[in-house]
Amino acid sequence: MSTPFDLTDQTILVSGAAGGIGYAAAVALATQGARVVLCDRRPIEDERLRRLGARATFAVCDVTSRSGVEDLHSAFPKVDGLVLAAGILPFDNWMDDDWDQSFDRVMAVNVRGCINLVRAYFPGMCERRSGRVVFVGSASGRMGGMQAGPHYAASKGAVHSLVRWYAKRAAPLGVCVNGVAPGSIATEMLDGQPFDAARVPMRRMGTVDEVAWPIAFLCSPAAGYMNGAVIDINGGLVFS
Repeated sequence: MSTPFDLTDQTILVSGAAGGIGYAAAVALATQGARVVLCDRRPIEDERLRRLGARATFAVCDVTSRSGVEDLHSAFPKVDGLVLAAGILPFDNWMDDDWDQSFDRVMAVNVRGCINLVRAYFPGMCERRSGRVVFVGSASGRMGGMQAGPHYAASKGAVHSLVRWYAKRAAPLGVCVNGVAPGSIATEMLDGQPFDAARVPMRRMGTVDEVAWPIAFLCSPAAGYMNGAVIDINGGLVFS
């Protein structure tokens, strides 16, 4: 029996799919019946791809490269949804002499990478009057984060603004643009970093699945009247 959460016959592209949230999102989407295109600048292990079955395809793509994204679009010209999970979180000192290079890299991946992908796929969605775009922001974009640097917080604040900017233009054309704002999630991005559970009302880190399933919801018909929302997934750390 079909439900409003069913994604059968939908093709959804996930950037940053070699990472924790990106891969988990691909699994959740495939579980709901979607064909998934996983893209990342680094390869995904064959075993992880096999787990997703024949409905999954992988493509190498550096989202900071506009021409690289255009090549990706040429290979996969029609998708029904985009999940923009590519991101980096350097733990460096913003007072260091070479920090400007780190700032530029964070903005290139976390902000311009999203724009590159939306720029490639948004016109087709609008022309078909159907589509879903899900940005992955962060609690850091809400309140500065718990240990993230100013470049990461600024980049995720920008991502939240992009959700609203695109949503305003997408809504009249039948395209839904939303986002999620995870707090501290147990991924390799935070491996080795201190975590103060006492600051989080739920007293623990989140799991990748706890972010992936809200993403799958936003890609589904069940979220058909949502546009411009950024869903907080942070264990009660911050409300919006």
